[in-house]
Amino acid sequence: MLSLFSHLQDLWVIPSNRPLKAIPRRAASLRCIVDRIRDSLQLDVVLQTAVDEMGDSLAIDGCLYFWYYPDIERIQVVCDYARNSPNPVMGHYSLEEVGAIAPLIRQRRVVANMGKHSAAQGLRSIARWLAQGNNGRQSLITLFGRVVTLLVPVQGQGDSIGFIACLERQPRAWSADDLEFIETIGQQLEIAIRQAQLYECTQKQAQRERLVNQITTQTRQSLDVKTILPDAIAHLREALDIDRCLVHLVEPLTAEGGSDGDYLSTSSDIFRRKHLFESCRHPFCPSIEDFDINGPMTRWVIANRQQVVISDVTCDPRIGEGNREYQLAQIKSSLVVPVQANRQLHAILYLNQCSHIRYWSQDDRNLAQAVADQLAISIQQAHLYQQMHQQAEESATQAKILEDALEELKQAQMQLIQTEKMSSLGQMVAGVAHEINNPVSFIYGNVPYVERYMRDLLTLIDAYQTHIETTEDLQALESTIELSFLQQDLPQILQSMRDGSARIREIVNLLRSFARLDEASYKAADLHEGLRSTLAVLRTQADDAITIHEHYGDLPEVECYPAALNQVFISLLRNAMEALESVSHSDKQISITTEAFEVPATGVTWVRIAIADNGCGIPDAIQDKVFDPFFTTKAIGQGSGLGLAVAYQTIVHQHHGRLSFHSTPLQPTEFTIEIPATRATGSAHARQHRIPPTNRPFPNLVS
Repeated sequence: MLSLFSHLQDLWVIPSNRPLKAIPRRAASLRCIVDRIRDSLQLDVVLQTAVDEMGDSLAIDGCLYFWYYPDIERIQVVCDYARNSPNPVMGHYSLEEVGAIAPLIRQRRVVANMGKHSAAQGLRSIARWLAQGNNGRQSLITLFGRVVTLLVPVQGQGDSIGFIACLERQPRAWSADDLEFIETIGQQLEIAIRQAQLYECTQKQAQRERLVNQITTQTRQSLDVKTILPDAIAHLREALDIDRCLVHLVEPLTAEGGSDGDYLSTSSDIFRRKHLFESCRHPFCPSIEDFDINGPMTRWVIANRQQVVISDVTCDPRIGEGNREYQLAQIKSSLVVPVQANRQLHAILYLNQCSHIRYWSQDDRNLAQAVADQLAISIQQAHLYQQMHQQAEESATQAKILEDALEELKQAQMQLIQTEKMSSLGQMVAGVAHEINNPVSFIYGNVPYVERYMRDLLTLIDAYQTHIETTEDLQALESTIELSFLQQDLPQILQSMRDGSARIREIVNLLRSFARLDEASYKAADLHEGLRSTLAVLRTQADDAITIHEHYGDLPEVECYPAALNQVFISLLRNAMEALESVSHSDKQISITTEAFEVPATGVTWVRIAIADNGCGIPDAIQDKVFDPFFTTKAIGQGSGLGLAVAYQTIVHQHHGRLSFHSTPLQPTEFTIEIPATRATGSAHARQHRIPPTNRPFPNLVS
């Protein structure tokens, strides 16, 4: 390995009058020092061991190791040995602050006791030159108030360059043996530094890969930036050992509600504002409330799309000393990285040091850039996922609109069919009732007169029989016409005619009440009257073996469409009768129960009509289709499948009520109608299509 110790120019030295130490003793000490230097792969341990051992072995007042950063013209003192414990000098310094030694640092010169010898090459050459008794010209240079008696550059990994500086209160003359000893230590130190830097670089590379892999894994598991960003900046803050890490989404990912001032603490050290996520460590408080999303650094990064490295924010003209935002957040150093992919800026990553001024290393920048690149991919994927999800929602919405339109069209078609059917039925019933009503009214109106005339004639006949003696001819006639039987049977015939005509009038009125063509479409009506008229219409269709039990409660008049409700009643009752036709037992029963009840939460009065039969029940497989339009279990041509569908539309949509059923196979079935007594209060309680069964018993059904 080539060493800087073998490539030196313009050396300053002073001859040494100090006697040489015993070689075996110095060799043993050298082996011990080299072993201790090589004993660790931690760079700070290696450097501190080197300066401590050199200080003790050479009996000097102080020994420093510092790194030189040519790009920013600064040095960083990382190790300090002091025999008498003066004030520590570790930290960052500009070359202007170190004085006359700055040119030698820039030129990577070897300085030995400030005597000049232009022909010497390396410490070994200086040692030979001193052994020949040569003298140099003294020229003192100080560093941190002490004389620099030795300054040796040490080449590290890559372009890194460090220096060992031996400091004394007074000038010191080095012997050739001392310089050879120092050169050997320096060579071993270079090897140890490079190994430690290589190990440190490997560790940082592994740390960087772990962090990037973690973000990649989170991206695969979740495409939500609200989940990815907080974890990513928290791990980045810990990896770089910084005080604040903040990410600003330049473009909104979602149209969230609220203003930019919305503030939310999501965990103990993660804070979020709209489009802002921050991770900060104690004792620093979150700064996102004071963050200016249109601040100078944000505008500069958006305009230039470049990384910004700021060691001292007060010296950056874009920020300035009086920037209130940076003062409130106590920011001293800042590293700003654009988060961009495919020439599109998604966010800006801010790494802020608040406890002290920080000079960002190349490793810091590389790690921040690697995280920013991965975050850009994550945000871009989240954008694509959101767009895909939004398109899917729009497609689903459009499909739902089309489905609703189709359903409305089917319902309109069904309503038109049923309306026409009801209109024809109502007109037919009304016409029949009107045609029957006239002759029946004539008969029913004349029966009283016929009875009166008949009584008068019978009275006259009795009077004739009393006052006039009958002849044989009259007696024969009385016997032929059976006058006594006629006198007894004729009043009974007239009474039967009266009862029959009265029954015909009742049926006509029930038909007119069922059709309700001569009434308003929406009115307050007696539901019991509608049930009775429906039963009268269906009585001729009912099996004689079916027993109908009517249990009517005390119902108020209900604001409704009476004709439409009658159609619901006729559909439910007809279904119950048809269900009983297929059962084999003789005890066929239909129970009709009505009651009024009050909803406790609103105090609104509702009415309930329950129609139950003791048939064979509805199979589970078709229970979800019962109210579907055009669904029927009957043979083709025997049913339209509109009865229950129209009943559902009438109760739920037209009357804002509920229509449900409870049925178990091979068990009784009960359909329940619930509607509000007044229309205004019912709309707030409309229910969905399928209502879970209540398992309520059938108190009025004899099983």
